[in-house]
Amino acid sequence: MEKQSSADDTPQAESQQVWARFDAFPAKPSPSDGAEFGFFDAKGREHFAADADALAEKIKASRDGIDLVWTPDGDRLMVPEAVSFLHKALRARQRKGADRDVSDGLRMSAVFGAVMIWTLYAAWTNSGGKIEALYSQQLTGIAALLLLIFGFLPVYEGWKTRRHLRHMANREMVEDLPDAQFDIWMHRQKVPVTYFLVGAILLCGVIQFFVDRSGPGIGGMKLSILRAGLLKQEGVQFLAQFPDAIDRWRILTTPMLHGNIVHLLMNATGLLYLGRRTETLTRWPHLVIVFFISMWVGGYASFFWYPDKAAVGASGGIMGLLGFLLVFESLNAKLVPRLARRRLAAGVVLMGVIGALGMSFVDNAAHVGGLLAGMVYAGIVFPSSASFQRPKTLTKDVIVGLIAGGGILASALTAMFKMLG
Repeated sequence: MEKQSSADDTPQAESQQVWARFDAFPAKPSPSDGAEFGFFDAKGREHFAADADALAEKIKASRDGIDLVWTPDGDRLMVPEAVSFLHKALRARQRKGADRDVSDGLRMSAVFGAVMIWTLYAAWTNSGGKIEALYSQQLTGIAALLLLIFGFLPVYEGWKTRRHLRHMANREMVEDLPDAQFDIWMHRQKVPVTYFLVGAILLCGVIQFFVDRSGPGIGGMKLSILRAGLLKQEGVQFLAQFPDAIDRWRILTTPMLHGNIVHLLMNATGLLYLGRRTETLTRWPHLVIVFFISMWVGGYASFFWYPDKAAVGASGGIMGLLGFLLVFESLNAKLVPRLARRRLAAGVVLMGVIGALGMSFVDNAAHVGGLLAGMVYAGIVFPSSASFQRPKTLTKDVIVGLIAGGGILASALTAMFKMLG
């Protein structure tokens, strides 16, 4: 099959990752009033400095994130970890951020810990002392998730950063350089197909919001979910008003719907990060193929595993991207820094914890089904490789990708029309 051209087809690409090359980042801006030092913050604003000391002080004092810096020693922008005289300022910023994470996490732990204790006590007393009531109440699971996300995780991240800073106290930040280069490079790549997917679920979310405001639900379920969600056997009681309530087409429309605004924003954020990483490393066809297959497999897993519970959300497709990247990056270990790959594995563990805490309302079947689908796809399509190059896009990949993309578009449009109908 004919192969498409690849940006990695250069002599340098064969011995170095694309994010580590000298041309991975653009040329530095022209000096302003003779100031040959400076940096871009996370909002894209330029900050000039007269000398190295002034640059270090500005970076240390900046309240915004630091993107790329420049010095007279090179013609291109670079990550701050690549400049040795900035390491002290970077450590000070990281230490301050870690202290803030720990402080905020402890405060939120106290708040949501108290909420969780109250919900557990209420569930215990209202059930007459039944143990199963402690983990079957949805409010208790939500409180536990909030405690995890806004309490324990910030404390853990702050502790981990402090530990890392102690480990790096007397050494250069060599270990941090590849990870920093990869992250900044990846977030500067154009990912239009990822934005298409995120835009599709956000648009469906807006329509869902207005549909649910326009009419009441039935049996405790919102109108939009009744019209386009995965009702399964639950739909039998609504057959009079929704004769297609248990039809299998809902497996493909339900990823476009969400239970609430928090659910929608969490999935949109996860899709934006994992979609960007997939599209950047393996090109857009595999992004839409994996997402489409995984949301379909996740929907069927939910259909048979939880036959009596309605389901909504793009989690199956998102977990598919996570599983795909885990396998793909393990098979192509030289493409991605070790620390970045470890974060993906931590994401799987985190989703497992979230699934356990929220078992009364989290669709673990869709999560597991999507995760396995993505892993299997990566294992079948991509062989193990020691190359520094990203894989080339084949003509057949483009064809299948267009079909999968058409399926996702059809799913989104169907969900919209069904909700509005």
